[in-house]
Amino acid sequence: MKRIFSVWLLMAAIICMLTACSESEETGTPIEISYLNQSETQIIPEVHYLQGRETTERIVEVLTLLGEVPDSKELKATLTGSIYIVSYTYDDGQVIVSMSDKYKELSKTTEVLIRAALVRSLTNIPGVEYVMLTVNGEPLIDSTGTALGIMTADMFLDGAGTPFNSYEQTTIRLYFANETGEGLVSINRNLLHNMDMSNISMEKLVIEQLIKGPVNDSSYATVNPATKLLSVTVKDGICYVNFDSGFLTPVNNVTSEVAIYSVVNSLVELTNVNKVQISVDGNKDMKFREKYELSTVFERNLQIIE
Repeated sequence: MKRIFSVWLLMAAIICMLTACSESEETGTPIEISYLNQSETQIIPEVHYLQGRETTERIVEVLTLLGEVPDSKELKATLTGSIYIVSYTYDDGQVIVSMSDKYKELSKTTEVLIRAALVRSLTNIPGVEYVMLTVNGEPLIDSTGTALGIMTADMFLDGAGTPFNSYEQTTIRLYFANETGEGLVSINRNLLHNMDMSNISMEKLVIEQLIKGPVNDSSYATVNPATKLLSVTVKDGICYVNFDSGFLTPVNNVTSEVAIYSVVNSLVELTNVNKVQISVDGNKDMKFREKYELSTVFERNLQIIE
């Protein structure tokens, strides 16, 4: 059942909870809460112990802790002054947090840090997978005017504790299955990452996001989430992708064609990729589900896209 709590109820509930458990400060469920450093260039986690047993109780605790001064003097509260939570809702693994109007006035870097801290902290709670931020109920818009929508922790690729003075937003186009599993639908996904990160290629990001799967009900996963990416390289416009054997396991009744071209079409959206060759455990001399020869160098398939 969806529940809505005002900021006053949040504070009252957490005060009662913490008062009752003050005798055992370090008992409960340990969880990392992300705070800003004093210069507002990083988010750094600090462990706290949640006393609540229900997911909604833990959400209350986390949101309240984000507005309190952390133990470390090197850190500051994530939510301070006029930047506060108006309300929140929780339903089926998703938390929607409505922020005060002043949130719109934050500097670009600070806003990204606060957004990352909120999402990372909340998704550390068992049962919470997705977070959406609004400003007084209005969808949160990024600097390009795009609604941010549902977010997951892995959309913030800087990593907690990493300087975040310079960042860029990357939009990648992914292809997931339609409801029947017989066609593809395209989804644009916004990712924020540190511009100094040189060890993560765009090809790897695309594959990792495909394995992660969709974050809404309008599309369906095409790759078994247990699949491991062993390697991915690009040479002369051909992207060579090496999965482990988990890639062979069907998911969501998607056809072999949809599974293959979910990977191919997503990678070919990158400017440096024209074709894709897939191998499993380093072996390309095999058939994918008894239908597709993996020795094939695949090109984009537009016919199965809705």
